Amino acid sequence: MLDRLMQGFDRAVNYYRTEDPATATRRLSYDVHAETVRLLFERFGEDFGTPVYERDWEVLVILDACRADLMNEVAEEYPFLEPYRIHNSAGSNSGQWMDRNFTEEYAEEMAKTAVVTGNPHSKTYLDEDDFLLLDEVWRYAWEDEDDLFRPNFITDRAVSVKRSRDPERMIVHYMQPHHPFIPHFDGFETDLHEKWLNQWRDVRVGHISKEEKWSQYRDNLHYVLEYVELLLRSIDADPVVISSDHGEAVGEWGIYGHYGIPLPVLREVPWIETVARDTGEYDPEFVPEGHDASGSRRDVQDQLQKLGYV
Repeated sequence: MLDRLMQGFDRAVNYYRTEDPATATRRLSYDVHAETVRLLFERFGEDFGTPVYERDWEVLVILDACRADLMNEVAEEYPFLEPYRIHNSAGSNSGQWMDRNFTEEYAEEMAKTAVVTGNPHSKTYLDEDDFLLLDEVWRYAWEDEDDLFRPNFITDRAVSVKRSRDPERMIVHYMQPHHPFIPHFDGFETDLHEKWLNQWRDVRVGHISKEEKWSQYRDNLHYVLEYVELLLRSIDADPVVISSDHGEAVGEWGIYGHYGIPLPVLREVPWIETVARDTGEYDPEFVPEGHDASGSRRDVQDQLQKLGYV
């Protein structure tokens, strides 16, 4: 508790040191509200969730920050997304999801698992020695032109790993539909998107309507599903599960985004079972050059900031 108070104090001081008073006050007010909700749910809420290793899958595809109802809106458009079910995640944000799923209890299964991930929280919560393979694609595969991390990198690395290593289990962690919403991306610092605001807080402060931002969120899901579909045509696996690490709050309890709060909307994620059959038609276009597993080419704080975590 003391650590959290000190972190909150440091953030508040930094707000007023680096930003105009009105913006700093909005940030601080929201932080206080979010922490109040977190404490309320910590005291009275249910901290439920099922670790992923308690369920059956050969390949687990994680679509970061995908709400269950968002997936339900598009599921009928993709044959591989039906039948559609809901899973209660063990985490309400990416770090919590990793921390609670990859534990000593599942060490034997983890040792058989190849992880291909675009989520930079892996640096903090995952240890490559615990897995058959930990490929932190986010460290080395970015578009220098606009500094976006695109899903083609994850698909290509996952296809290569599955074909070359054929791990008993594989986790493929895409960053979409988590913002930035690539089909609508116009830069990280614009009049619409102040540098401190993640894209759901834009709705909270009235910079954009909830309906318009939701439409962008859905478009980002459509965007990543094209690469998931390509993955399913390029590997052999059964069953493949398409799920998410956590959802996204869009005003529930006054929360926007995702935090370590067991709100149902943050814990309820898709759980869709399908199969993958390699047609042999696709060869990965992205082949990493000269990177190593520890990679030093990307600053973690910089990438977390671009994803709205910092």
